Amino acid sequence: MSNFERTDKPQGRWLTVAAFAFGGIVLAVLVAATVWQGNVHDSDISAMESHSTTAAFLQEAGTEAGLTAPLVRQYVETGDAKLIPQIQEHTAAAVKSMTGAITEGGVTDLSQIAADGGRLADSLGQVIALRQAGDVRGAAAAVEQITPAFETASTQLEEAVTLELQEVSNLQSSADKADDAASWLLIASIAWGAALGVAVTAVVARSMFGKRVSKTPSTI
Repeated sequence: MSNFERTDKPQGRWLTVAAFAFGGIVLAVLVAATVWQGNVHDSDISAMESHSTTAAFLQEAGTEAGLTAPLVRQYVETGDAKLIPQIQEHTAAAVKSMTGAITEGGVTDLSQIAADGGRLADSLGQVIALRQAGDVRGAAAAVEQITPAFETASTQLEEAVTLELQEVSNLQSSADKADDAASWLLIASIAWGAALGVAVTAVVARSMFGKRVSKTPSTI
């Protein structure tokens, strides 16, 4: 056997080992990327649900505030005490929904909107107090003064809802892209792993077959 034959086989083995090591690294990277994209998808979905909940709270707060305004005007005009519990109920529901939105978190500064809403609720209390005291003219004037605040609050809530829903849409798009990427990476991982397994099997089988042949005595 020549010196070239002696050195060629070990070198071939090292190249084979290096190739399999590289293949293993590629497979590990593909699997890690698949898991990462899966985590991105889950994170986006979780954030999307949170912003969707915030939007729902804000919409509910806007609805309750919208129901409160005409009731206040009606109370000032008629003095019907039965309207007071309804006003208080809708006001409390609006505050509760706003609190839920702040707790959930959002894109905009909801605390500022809540602070403006709190001042508006205090003003409503003053309107009711004036009407209960019999000061119809004063109560009516107070209603006119807080009307712009009602409109501003309504606009702020609508804008906040729009931003939350836009964020939901962005997160949904991001989640879909991450899901698609994870699917393709999973397919690539399976294909690469299968190819690597076939290659390993072929090399092992070749090695075992070669040993058996070398042990078989020559009949020549």
